[in-house]
Amino acid sequence: MSAPVIHLRDCPPEALQGVRQALLGAGLLPEDRLGVLPEVIVLWVAPEDPAGQVAALRQGLTPPVPAVLVVGGAHPGDYTGVIALDVDACLSEAEPKALARTCALLAWCRRRFLQTSPLTGLPGNAVLAAEIERRLPRRGELAVLAFDLDTFKGYNDRYGYARGDALLRWLGGLLLGCLSATARPGWLLGHLGGDDFLALVHPEEAPAVARTAIARFDAGIAAHYDPEDREAGGISTTSRTGQSVWHPLASLTVAQVTNEAEDITHSGALAGILAELKAYGKSFAGSRYVPDRRRTHTPPGAEPRT
Repeated sequence: MSAPVIHLRDCPPEALQGVRQALLGAGLLPEDRLGVLPEVIVLWVAPEDPAGQVAALRQGLTPPVPAVLVVGGAHPGDYTGVIALDVDACLSEAEPKALARTCALLAWCRRRFLQTSPLTGLPGNAVLAAEIERRLPRRGELAVLAFDLDTFKGYNDRYGYARGDALLRWLGGLLLGCLSATARPGWLLGHLGGDDFLALVHPEEAPAVARTAIARFDAGIAAHYDPEDREAGGISTTSRTGQSVWHPLASLTVAQVTNEAEDITHSGALAGILAELKAYGKSFAGSRYVPDRRRTHTPPGAEPRT
């Protein structure tokens, strides 16, 4: 993993060498030119009016980059406008090691933040893909469970995105509870985006996780609907062509594939099989657990799936 880049702006020449050494000692890469996207920016300012300098430095940096103010000639507690400036820390220029520790904390927190779902706080695609590739060679030790909400689009159309997001957060918490109750330490739950969640567990535990999730989901989903919709058993929306579309109460499809089959050699193969299983499960009404029971996924005479 590459070292986080720390952009130094207006550092006094007499302090630059000590600051660079402290940052390098903390595993960081100091840079005084914006040649690459920094993960933290450090700005040396006088205590009078640093707002314009901070705004100019952050312009064009997307997503926002953490900023540290180093206030010349002042104790950090002497400057009261830090929050108003939308910066993450304010330090005096006297202690390079304290600056390095602060930059390291902000840089690694930012990396973790960018690898998580902003809605649920769960790990995202990059973390899941890396962990699947790491576990995949250990045959018989990995099961991937894909959780997918059925009729979620209709729910969003009827109640709006705010309630849709609340439903997804509820589902994420429900799945965390199921994994804590039924899986041994080492499980991982991630949020791929939208209504797609993925869990990595041991194959022996996968059925219990899936069935517990479905039971808890079916027991709690009705509470997320208005009383008249609960009574009706679903909701009606209008399509773009003006037709009425009926959506039953949301259900949960859980697809499962393991790495026990020798022809599953990479995460792309797992994803393809999971997509097939989810499509099959969604063809039925209600919640459904769909494990992959095939010992091979390669037709006779064909190359292994890639």
